[in-house]
Amino acid sequence: MRPLFLRRATVTALLALVAASVSASAAPIDSALFDGRGPAPRSFVKEIEIAAPAADAYALWTDAEAWQRLMGPDSRAHIDLEIGGRYEWLFDGKIGSNGCQVLGYIPGRLVSFTWNAPPTLPTRERRTWVVVETEALGDKATRVRLTHLGFGQGADWDATFAYFDKAWGRVLPMMKQHLEGGAK
Repeated sequence: MRPLFLRRATVTALLALVAASVSASAAPIDSALFDGRGPAPRSFVKEIEIAAPAADAYALWTDAEAWQRLMGPDSRAHIDLEIGGRYEWLFDGKIGSNGCQVLGYIPGRLVSFTWNAPPTLPTRERRTWVVVETEALGDKATRVRLTHLGFGQGADWDATFAYFDKAWGRVLPMMKQHLEGGAK
């Protein structure tokens, strides 16, 4: 597990966006929903290189229509790209990351959002958070780095950690296949 290090300019830009992006339609972020805290929250990192423009990779995380094209006709997404805005992936059109929110973003480079477990896991009502960074490696090559943070302690959280470690390990290759021309 590699720690997440953001450059000072990235942090400054992210904080500026937080201050400038709050709107009346955004909801407050309830910090009481989070168990993971402190300087080293329990986390994991997944990375993948994709032979596609960075803008296309970023769109899968920030554009509801792009995400729905990836996931198919039964899926729905609600992504209001503003601090506190909705960030919901509904895999069957109804159930998924219901109630999750955008925490921050840097257009074209980074998006961070709250995340919850599937209804089958006891941690469903709690929140973790995800940071997705897209880095252009050339005109048609991108590195996507996903850091999932904030898992609590105990058997229920161990199961949630294992679930998402495996799930993101399937989602990133699916995105790669989609963007490289092997879409559904």
